[in-house]
Amino acid sequence: MCLAALIVAGGSTGQIARADEPTTTATAPRPGAPAVLVDLGDPAEVAAWTTVNDPVMGGRSTSAVAFGEGGLMFSGNISLDNNGGFASARGPVDPEIGHRASGATSLSVRALGDGKTYVVKVETGQPWSYIQRFSTDPGVRRTYDLPVSGFQPAGMFLDPVLAPPLDPSTISRVGIYILDKQEGPFTLVVSDIDTSS
Repeated sequence: MCLAALIVAGGSTGQIARADEPTTTATAPRPGAPAVLVDLGDPAEVAAWTTVNDPVMGGRSTSAVAFGEGGLMFSGNISLDNNGGFASARGPVDPEIGHRASGATSLSVRALGDGKTYVVKVETGQPWSYIQRFSTDPGVRRTYDLPVSGFQPAGMFLDPVLAPPLDPSTISRVGIYILDKQEGPFTLVVSDIDTSS
């Protein structure tokens, strides 16, 4: 039943994939300059992430997060049993993410994919969040650009809601989901989430 609401949250990804390239980190980036929002190449940062899967609603999907292959390895198995079908990895609440994202026109996800489609979810402290999908290339490490204008407001079950457009300066938490009835094993390695302008 709740899975149906998750599946409704469709929409175009709007992302652009580009070849992976080194990212430099500035401690105090100028407004609009690229900045690392979440450095998942740091094992300590990865250790703060947790998972929430469909067993909270009676499903049987499993997932885990660990540091591996230079980033956050989000892996598991999606089961459609008992109307299940989702898994998620969620970072800690950190208001500094918004300060670093101020002025961004795009969020960039550097990831080693498996050919499946994932969802970036950002929270802002409001009752709603914002989501955008990106489809990965199997066995290829790429940077996926997600335009800020492509993030759609979503409710508790990732269902579409009416809300103002995303203001990147208000982001306080980032998560990664897999859903859309993508049954079977999955593995995504995310090395960092940046801004671009």
